[in-house]
Amino acid sequence: MRILFIFFLFVSFLSTAQEMAVATSATPTQELQEEPHLNWFTSLEDAKKKARSTKKPILVYFTGSDWCTPCKKLEQYFLHTDEFLEQSQNYHLVYLDSPYRDDIIPMKDKKANKKLADQYDVTFPTIIALDHTGKERNRVERFSGDDPRYHWNFMKENKAIFRL
Repeated sequence: MRILFIFFLFVSFLSTAQEMAVATSATPTQELQEEPHLNWFTSLEDAKKKARSTKKPILVYFTGSDWCTPCKKLEQYFLHTDEFLEQSQNYHLVYLDSPYRDDIIPMKDKKANKKLADQYDVTFPTIIALDHTGKERNRVERFSGDDPRYHWNFMKENKAIFRL
């Protein structure tokens, strides 16, 4: 009886493993969606220097990459869209991460990003629009559910503010 039970478990395991492999493998006609490629600065000062020479505005994204669930959803439903990729060409993008873990970014960057988050008094996630001189002109905070409409309104407002 014990051998029969072990045999049953083994067959069940093989069957489940096979189903999982079939369900997760892409067929030749399926294409896996790649994330849009965004060019992020990780230093606000570097972005400001570049913006002064190009006269382009700056979008500063404050995130907690390893702990902030709304940040992850914002990336999925807003930042990783083709529409944002297209609109982002009008800006210098800055990614300021404040992770809990110490192995994600260098400690000096983590401290600098924390200082900037405190300076700008942000909640996570926040995106701030700065003009090419570094002056704050607009911001959008938080993200709820899977609805990026406030973020698209933010981008629309930025078009008017920066005459894009």
